[in-house]
Amino acid sequence: MAPLISEDGDDHSAEGHRVFLDSMLQRDYGKSLYDCLFILGDNCAFNRRLATIAHLPLIGCASRWLNIAVQAYLQFYKDELDTIQNLMRKLRTLNHAAKL
Repeated sequence: MAPLISEDGDDHSAEGHRVFLDSMLQRDYGKSLYDCLFILGDNCAFNRRLATIAHLPLIGCASRWLNIAVQAYLQFYKDELDTIQNLMRKLRTLNHAAKL
């Protein structure tokens, strides 16, 4: 794959990436960006913009939603988790861990 920036005027904008992806898909796979069904990436503004100008849906990163769900679930156990975290901080040294 050719580097994204190879000519004067090339940049890291969403439009620059769209042009690069379209030319790379044509050159390497004989496909067009219009053959793509979606863009998969995190939910940053850059990827949302790329999906918009490419007229493709953005499939956002599911790990963020998993993290939100786990954090909400763990709120119920906040006191217990705080106690465990404080204990683990005290056990960081080898001598304290050996006493356990």
